[in-house]
Amino acid sequence: MKLSRFVSILYLFLAPLIADDQIIESIPIGIKVQINDEIIPGPELEAKPLTNESAVVLRIKAVYPHGNAFRYDYEYYGLAPGSYDLGDYFQGKNNIALSDKPKIPILFTSSLPKEQIKPNPPAEGQLPHFIKYKNILIVGTIFWLSGLLFLIFGGRKKLNLIKSSARKSPSPAEILRPLVEAARQGNLGKNDQAKLERTLILFWSHRLDLKDETSKVTLSKIKSHPEAKPLFQKLESWFHKPEPEEPSDLDALLEPYSEPKIN
Repeated sequence: MKLSRFVSILYLFLAPLIADDQIIESIPIGIKVQINDEIIPGPELEAKPLTNESAVVLRIKAVYPHGNAFRYDYEYYGLAPGSYDLGDYFQGKNNIALSDKPKIPILFTSSLPKEQIKPNPPAEGQLPHFIKYKNILIVGTIFWLSGLLFLIFGGRKKLNLIKSSARKSPSPAEILRPLVEAARQGNLGKNDQAKLERTLILFWSHRLDLKDETSKVTLSKIKSHPEAKPLFQKLESWFHKPEPEEPSDLDALLEPYSEPKIN
């Protein structure tokens, strides 16, 4: 413990002398410099916030305790050519006042190295936002196209089903034919006879727009209508006469009921 404290104090006094004697290598502006395991005596430090006057960008990547000092992984790059002290870009964490700030002289030039013709590419850590956004766009486009195709083909299928259903819907004549045929043959019971008459009355009430009339007036108008009258007369004959006469052509009797279709 005493030895590590002695080393830290010795480094604190010798660091300025070493910095004054060391040869400062010039670094092109915009080129990132990575420093690992740099021991800096004193309290824990952090990078100062950037301002419009900042000539250096400093980022501290990691901090580790090291006796009475701290060990840092950090990176920096210059924004303008010239000589600077990187220590000016450190500050005490949580705004703790520093009695002695570190002295780290740096020099930036405005030219790239001879072997390098373009700046360094962005670090991998700066790409995830773009990649995620790109992936979101791709996935969103796929879902949008899937929904569009579903609407197109699903709508066509539904339309075809509607058309097919419309084609298969029976006309009133097709619905009435087996009932009328059974009535002609005397095979229609009393309940079915009443149901058949009610169906015909509702059909003609709708076609002749008699819904606001009384039941007596409605029935009178329907049975006197030239198209409705023939079938009603035949039904009365079949239902109430012991020996009904042979009917006329069923197709002719059901002709008025070919359209419109019954729902």
